[in-house]
Amino acid sequence: MKRAFLALLLLPFGYLLTADSSAPISFVDIAAQAGIRAQMVCGSPEKKWITEANGSGVAVLDYDNDGLLDILIVNGSTMDRLAQILQGTTPPAPKGAIYLFRNLGNGHFEDVTARSGLFNPYWGTGANATDFNNDGYVDILVTTIGLDLLFRNNGNGTFTEVGKAAGLSQEIQWHTGSAFGDYDNDGKPDLYIAGYVDIRSLDLRGSPKVCNYRGLPGFCGPLNLKGAPDILYHNNGNGTFADVTVRAKVVDAPARYGFSVVFEDFNQDGKPDIFVANDSGANYLYLNAGDGTFRESALSSGVAFNANGQSQANMGAAVGDYDNDGHIDLLTTTFSEDYFPLFQQTAPGFFEEVSAAAGLSAVTVPYLGWACGFTDFDNDGERDLWVANGHVYPNADKLGSTTYLQPFSVFKNRRGHFAEVPLGLPKNSYRGACTGDFRNSGRMDMVVLPISGAPMLLSNRTANQNPWIGFSLQGTSSNRDALGARVRIEACGHMQFDTVRNGGSYLSRNDPRLHFGLGSCNTVEQASIVWPSGKRQVLKHLTVNRYLTLREP
Repeated sequence: MKRAFLALLLLPFGYLLTADSSAPISFVDIAAQAGIRAQMVCGSPEKKWITEANGSGVAVLDYDNDGLLDILIVNGSTMDRLAQILQGTTPPAPKGAIYLFRNLGNGHFEDVTARSGLFNPYWGTGANATDFNNDGYVDILVTTIGLDLLFRNNGNGTFTEVGKAAGLSQEIQWHTGSAFGDYDNDGKPDLYIAGYVDIRSLDLRGSPKVCNYRGLPGFCGPLNLKGAPDILYHNNGNGTFADVTVRAKVVDAPARYGFSVVFEDFNQDGKPDIFVANDSGANYLYLNAGDGTFRESALSSGVAFNANGQSQANMGAAVGDYDNDGHIDLLTTTFSEDYFPLFQQTAPGFFEEVSAAAGLSAVTVPYLGWACGFTDFDNDGERDLWVANGHVYPNADKLGSTTYLQPFSVFKNRRGHFAEVPLGLPKNSYRGACTGDFRNSGRMDMVVLPISGAPMLLSNRTANQNPWIGFSLQGTSSNRDALGARVRIEACGHMQFDTVRNGGSYLSRNDPRLHFGLGSCNTVEQASIVWPSGKRQVLKHLTVNRYLTLREP
């Protein structure tokens, strides 16, 4: 596999010429008329506790295999319910703690939560999905402040919660981001879950403590609170997982404040690695040794700190080849009065922080960023950057340098330099978000969650006719979701490259299909796929403006 992929990389990469680069990226919020009716809850409006600040996530998935992307929204809770959970009393799951919306294919969605069997009695944080048992139906993972919930898809529109039976931890913890990936390439997707704060280190019995943030009163944490450990689960292949954190050498000690996780073969050796974005501390990059263990290499690889050697409050993670050079790059979102570091991979496994050169260091300073990603919204062949922003302190406007309500931002990619695009969308304090092509039109849409209030379903209305192509991969000897598969396309003398991955963003799951804008090119001469098993597949002269469903040969 390694030789095949290295040969794949020897071909030139480059930027595509755009057929219509003048049409501005544009979105319209159609949530209300589409039937996406939900109310996000995350504690009280005053945000007196750190648990009330971080929000929750959203996932897109085709749970009924009808070819249309559905929407899963995970909700938070209240401090009263959290106190009951920590006292050992799990209250009944309330309505609105989780939502599943079925895509009807006519621009509308149906709320099918009640008949799906999904429930959430805890404080929901992360939304994720994959076919963990390789039965052809996508399953759901919900991380929580409480117990993580694993819902096995029954194949008839309903789910059964199997977390305990599957071997997931039954200890009340504050878990956040998660990612599935087949780290040992045995055909079964494994699972990494990040821990944030040891929830027992918060004393909820009295009034919340008040801390100082740049002269303003606010909630305390996460600094001076004990971190919660991360967990790596190995998929046993019989519907259960085994905790292999110690054996795999990914022990999070002393425990940092983990947020976003992603599996990705960063150093291109055919073995999936793990990146963890940590709040108020150095990030982790676990490079896969190929023997069931990992080596933590964030510092030597250049992604532990920013260019100034400083740790940041890293929340979200965007992963992708933004400069079309054949190497996967990485960006993390951070706190306000800081900037978002962009890590450009210059050689396999080695990164240079280039936020200033890419035009992102100054413009992102006022923003407190959460979910993020690299997505080609105008199909010009260059992946744009999107970020859900929002402050954690409702009184942040008094600082003068930032605000509580902030925009959902898109930064247009112009040959590796980013410029923010005015979208005209309402400002809010946003958290989780994901991309998804809900119309199968080749135009990538968005779902964006605020800390409270109604979600946005952003329909992509960018007005150009740039062609595109998409891939939906199904493994046979590899894991069925083809996590870790690599696709390179050749179109009009230029190359693009991407990986089927799970994780990243912030507490959310993006469209699992691979999408490539083609700019001025109306043909794809060749697509090369390297499957996780090592098999290599080459397709010639592909028709554009459609999704290709490919099964591993």
